[in-house]
Amino acid sequence: MKKILIYGIGKIGREYLDDCVGQGVTGLDLADANSRLWGTEYQGMEISNPAEILWDRYDLIVTSVSDEIQMEVVDYLVTEYQVPREKIVSHRETVIFSEDEIYNFGTMAFEGTIETGAIMTGRELGAKLKPDSLNDLEQFYFKESHRCVNKWMHYFEAYDRFFSKYRGKDVTILEIGVFRGGSLQMWKKYFSSPGHKVRIYGIDVDPGCRGLKEEGIEIYIGSQEDREFLRKVKQEIGKVDILIDDGGHTMSQQIISFEELFDLVDDDGIYLCEDLHTSYMKKYGGAYKGDTFIEYSKNLIDFLHAQYSETDKLARNQYSDRIKFITYCDSMMVIEKKPKTTKSISVCVSGV
Repeated sequence: MKKILIYGIGKIGREYLDDCVGQGVTGLDLADANSRLWGTEYQGMEISNPAEILWDRYDLIVTSVSDEIQMEVVDYLVTEYQVPREKIVSHRETVIFSEDEIYNFGTMAFEGTIETGAIMTGRELGAKLKPDSLNDLEQFYFKESHRCVNKWMHYFEAYDRFFSKYRGKDVTILEIGVFRGGSLQMWKKYFSSPGHKVRIYGIDVDPGCRGLKEEGIEIYIGSQEDREFLRKVKQEIGKVDILIDDGGHTMSQQIISFEELFDLVDDDGIYLCEDLHTSYMKKYGGAYKGDTFIEYSKNLIDFLHAQYSETDKLARNQYSDRIKFITYCDSMMVIEKKPKTTKSISVCVSGV
């Protein structure tokens, strides 16, 4: 059994520990830099002074802190306590499986059974997957070296289903939400092929993301709620084949980005908005049947059929003329575009 220490018992750490205990994880040790917490308990476990920890006893150190200070905390543990960097992971890089749930892994399959009631890293999880069940995106995500990427496991099946047709061609991708740059590297690897040009653009509000620029990857810093900023980006990069909204996930962010950037997507291109589950989460402005992106996007179904409308309450617009397919799956909407058309026709053909 792995010996694990959780470092950081603030709000994020307490929520993480609540989840651990709720999933049956035992045998954890706790530490925090806040001296006021030393000697106190949370979930029946004592919080220790990190200076008194024998760090080499542990197989894994899980940092339960915000993304903003994650790297600072890792550097501190490495410098101050000589903790091997490879032993440290963010709480976001771990998963705990419950024996009471049936999980959505897309088309991925495991070698044998997965352990429940234990903290597992993403790399450990990947090692248990059957290699022949992985598509190229999943292979990159779990098996190759790259910057941090955080994705729901069932997303990869959808990505491969809708994006594979662009492989072996010149392609331009824009992703809103850079995080630590790993997904931009993933698209670059997935679409790269001899003799074809791949252009990757990222948008993020965090100025620190500028440092993630590399050959073939450009980064724009700005808010996806800023219409003027989005219009400037459109002018500079031209048309894109694939647009992925994996940004802040609030209702206004998703709606404004769609309204401003739908026409940035070229004929036969794809507009994909993910993490739609935030439409049901209060902290993102979501609410069941509220003013959400889910409810907003349902109007697109009406617009798609506006040519048949017998009321002036439903008129055709740019979405009526340019949407070919709308596909929903768990937490994701995919719109496939078409060259402009204004009318569908039917014809009867008799047997010959």
